[in-house]
Amino acid sequence: MCRRQRRERDLNGNEIERLILKNVLPKAVRRGRRYLRRTVRNVVRSAWCWLLLFWPLGFLLTALVRQQPSWADFYWQYIYRPVSLFWHTLTGWLPFSLAEILLLLLPAVILLYLIGCITAIIRKRRRRLRRIIRAILRPVSIGGVVFFLFVTNCGLNYYCQDVSTRFGWQNISPTTDQLYELCVHLADNASRCREKLPEKEDGTLQLDWRTLAPQVRDAVNSLHQQYDFVPDGCRAPKSVMLSRGMSYVKITGVYFPWTFEANVNTDIPGYEVPFSACHELMHVCGFMHEEDANFLAYLACIGSSSDTLRYAGYISALQYLQSYLYKADAQRYQQLLPHISEAIRRDMQAQSQYWKQFETPVAETAAKVNDAYLKQNNQSRGILSYGYVAQLIINHYFAGR
Repeated sequence: MCRRQRRERDLNGNEIERLILKNVLPKAVRRGRRYLRRTVRNVVRSAWCWLLLFWPLGFLLTALVRQQPSWADFYWQYIYRPVSLFWHTLTGWLPFSLAEILLLLLPAVILLYLIGCITAIIRKRRRRLRRIIRAILRPVSIGGVVFFLFVTNCGLNYYCQDVSTRFGWQNISPTTDQLYELCVHLADNASRCREKLPEKEDGTLQLDWRTLAPQVRDAVNSLHQQYDFVPDGCRAPKSVMLSRGMSYVKITGVYFPWTFEANVNTDIPGYEVPFSACHELMHVCGFMHEEDANFLAYLACIGSSSDTLRYAGYISALQYLQSYLYKADAQRYQQLLPHISEAIRRDMQAQSQYWKQFETPVAETAAKVNDAYLKQNNQSRGILSYGYVAQLIINHYFAGR
């Protein structure tokens, strides 16, 4: 090839490059920009995008009640109570736990969604960017709705007045003699109730959930006659089919705010079942503080016509308070022991043996998660809040003396 031909070839190559840079590339960039703008516009117009607003709305409501707790009480009384009663009654007609069914189906739904999204993105090349954005947008949008419902059905109630404020109590610091008197009162009543109850072959308490569930419902509803701030109209709590699984993370019951159901672990030892059931129904009523739910469960149990519930209330309260007595005076604690019947000792031993088998790292992790959750939701004591019910029981017993 001669020098002239090589020069002409180089000129032609440079000319082609200039033509590409001048005409072809700008057109491709413009088409890409138009496609991106069209994709973003279509996504913004979709309903999924608007559902993202539930995220900031949920955070905004939480921030407002943190600044003005009285708004939480207004919301609880005039909005939460009628709404929760409607949905709680609706789901209460189901003979099974809707919450459990939803949680069991959730992994399968997530897996099918991921498979469907990946398949659509791979097979259909057209509008691939739009499909990817929507695949991410949908679960994030649904998460916003779920979070908002948690805030309205549960979260705002953490900022309501506590039970001590509603009763107008000041915390009482009992003497050792007063603490001993209260423990004896609880132990004697628990022993009398325990004598009337059926037993299993091993001598521990025998329960029938079908009989117990309506008794729990009636006990909680009857509190409204004495304390008008406690709503009535509760439905029976639900037994969880996979209760054993709850024990592995040391959960005795759970309130599911998306279905307004009180779910109970019925695999746990006898007297814990009715007390836990009353506790979860108190959460349905809007009392989210753990010590408040425990205390109102105690009142519901001891005020019941059922010996099983009365026993559960007295023995649960005794377990919280006897440790206080032991720390205050070990000798007086020893004087308390004769008031605890052999049947109660068998029940306590069965409870201890049951929970020992679940002392695992999984249970420890679950406890830490629950502690962090409670502290995040206006309960500075975390999981220690459950035990603070002892102070409320003391206030109740010695109030007016």
